[in-house]
Amino acid sequence: MVHFEKVLKDPVHDEIRVDDPWIWQLVNTSAVQRLRRIRQLGTSYLTFHGAEHSRFTHSLGAYETMRRVVEHLHREYGWPDSTRERRLALSAALLHDVGHGPFSHTFERIYPLHHEHWTKRIILEDQELRSVLNQVDEAFASDLVGVLQKDGKFPYVQQLITSQLDVDRMDYLLRDALHTGVTYGRFELARLVRSLALHEGTVMLKQSGLHTAEQYILARYFMYTQVYLHPVTVGSDILVGQILRRASELWREGQWVDMPDELAALFSGEDQVTVEDYLAIDESTLQYAFRRWSKSEDRVLANLARRFLDRKLFAPVIRPEPNSEEWAALRTAARALGFHPDYYVSGRSSEVAAYVYRGEGILVLSDDGRVNELSRVSKIVRSLNPDSEYRLFLPKEMLESEGPLQHRVLSIVQAKQESS
Repeated sequence: MVHFEKVLKDPVHDEIRVDDPWIWQLVNTSAVQRLRRIRQLGTSYLTFHGAEHSRFTHSLGAYETMRRVVEHLHREYGWPDSTRERRLALSAALLHDVGHGPFSHTFERIYPLHHEHWTKRIILEDQELRSVLNQVDEAFASDLVGVLQKDGKFPYVQQLITSQLDVDRMDYLLRDALHTGVTYGRFELARLVRSLALHEGTVMLKQSGLHTAEQYILARYFMYTQVYLHPVTVGSDILVGQILRRASELWREGQWVDMPDELAALFSGEDQVTVEDYLAIDESTLQYAFRRWSKSEDRVLANLARRFLDRKLFAPVIRPEPNSEEWAALRTAARALGFHPDYYVSGRSSEVAAYVYRGEGILVLSDDGRVNELSRVSKIVRSLNPDSEYRLFLPKEMLESEGPLQHRVLSIVQAKQESS
């Protein structure tokens, strides 16, 4: 057999190695290449200007992390013991995000079909991708979907792709920290991989890797509090959601909207959106739509789109959730200032789970064979508590300009801030 190897330079892993031509075929399918046109961190580039990396680069990174994990576990424990299961692990890592839409989770809030749903459909229905998967065997695509849906048939692969100690998380923490320019998302990946063990049908952590696991858990905690849930990013997500909601409502009411063909199937409200329809949509589609909508005859849609394109984002205000009287006063003030309250007054609670130990905890294997859950043996992990923070999002004009209405808004906001 002719030796096959592709080596890709990578800013996180230095090198990504592909030694199986079948994997290389998967990488070069249109469905995977589309991920180049979807940012890994959605609208975070409006907060951290370096966060321009794509879901394609992360998917390759998750693949490379899985490759190194599989290599370690095969050497130490003889798993996987077949080419098929090795391919299942590697392709699960490569394809786990193939169903993401533009601006990812924001897009899902408007069109409530989550990326997991589309990942399943793309794997099973996209002809090009399916033809490559079928080269292994006819059941391979279904087994791959089963792994991503946690059916338990391949427990090691499932745990390595969907758990608190999975290759997805290992890559995105390091990659997102690098591209946002922060340091607290970093941890020793090579040591963490060497610390993985297989015991009683479960992927576990060797006791010797305890401190590296603590570093990894803290990295996740701080990335969520400081990057993923940054108030500016949450506000820009809300703005994208409001643009799509306004355009969708106008379209469904029969009003004219300058609609790119690629979005028409989703905006029509039809239930039978095809995989081909979905794969035609990426962030370039939405950015083009926003540019067209910024010139819309509908004043609300045009203003919202211009705000996003010109980074005139909503201002975040950290405070407890307003009561009904405060909501009414804020909406009245917004309307009087010329802002449609349904689109310009909103709030969101951001929650950080920290570390989940009930049913999902990381198991630690000691040298004498005893098994403990991570939070029982780590004071650091045990001290992490779930946290939440409520933020109100308003146009800056409602807070910064002079006038009686602005003073009324500030009095509502500041009264609660001072008492909280």
